[in-house]
Amino acid sequence: MQLRRIARFFILTLLSFIFLQTAVAKDKSIPQEKWQQLEELKIFQKAYPDIKFIPAYDKKKEDWLVRVIIPAHKETKKKEIQLYWCESRFLPEEQLENKSNYRKMLYNYQRSIPDPKNFTEEDIKEIKEFTSKENRKNGAIDPPFLFNEIYDCKTQKATEQHIVKTTLMGKPLNVHERIIEPLNRVSKKIQSLPETPELKKFYSTLTRTDCYAWRTVRDTQSRSFHSIGVAIDILPKGYYQKVIYWGWQKQLRPDDWYMTPLSVRWTPPQEIIDIFASEGFIWGGTWAVWDNMHFEYHPELLINSQDVS
Repeated sequence: MQLRRIARFFILTLLSFIFLQTAVAKDKSIPQEKWQQLEELKIFQKAYPDIKFIPAYDKKKEDWLVRVIIPAHKETKKKEIQLYWCESRFLPEEQLENKSNYRKMLYNYQRSIPDPKNFTEEDIKEIKEFTSKENRKNGAIDPPFLFNEIYDCKTQKATEQHIVKTTLMGKPLNVHERIIEPLNRVSKKIQSLPETPELKKFYSTLTRTDCYAWRTVRDTQSRSFHSIGVAIDILPKGYYQKVIYWGWQKQLRPDDWYMTPLSVRWTPPQEIIDIFASEGFIWGGTWAVWDNMHFEYHPELLINSQDVS
């Protein structure tokens, strides 16, 4: 079964690359930087190999119009949509003029933890601006259009048709069915780890794991990835009397929360973080606004970080 799964992955990836390479005839009137954007589009193709991303250049909009073909899955019929690349925002035509309202979906995800000891004045200024009430309330949001189709999650009712029960490290979990396979591989890899004192303590103090919850990101207009069922929180008992989430620390220390030393933040064992990353999950502990309990399924970001490193 494992060999068949690997073979299927490579065949789908190869066919998808052929689509990307042959879908667009080389047109010298298209600027070179636009052709370079197709390399970024290939990252999404690698991340979601069962989905076809077929670009055609729209000279009026001066952007790639991408046909996204999503195969049928269980009760969901095959779908085809068209979205503009828009520097990885994947926007419908009617939202192009509002592109500044949306973040890019592709960015250089850093796997190292930013240490506040090394923050410059400019770093601190950016963090303060990013976490200000005004920016969190009215700032750019994550564009929902591509993932709405991939995960069939435009509404709560639609999303919950795809939420399934599973377990992680012995704890019950409700997740989107699309991440069941990578999450099962995470579980198997964790089970195969040798039991060190650190891991033994981690397992014994793990109280619960949370995933699906229909909500927005706190104090923002962005929809939480928990509401898709692709974000997972790992919660230890008492957090080892350490800090686990920047927002809670900001309530306690509003003037200097961002300088919280790494030594007083709870962190999962590195082996656990690495296993999640090996299956496409980024970890919230690497963000300047850290969320150390939090993992999200974003294989495109991990692939991108490997490609640019």
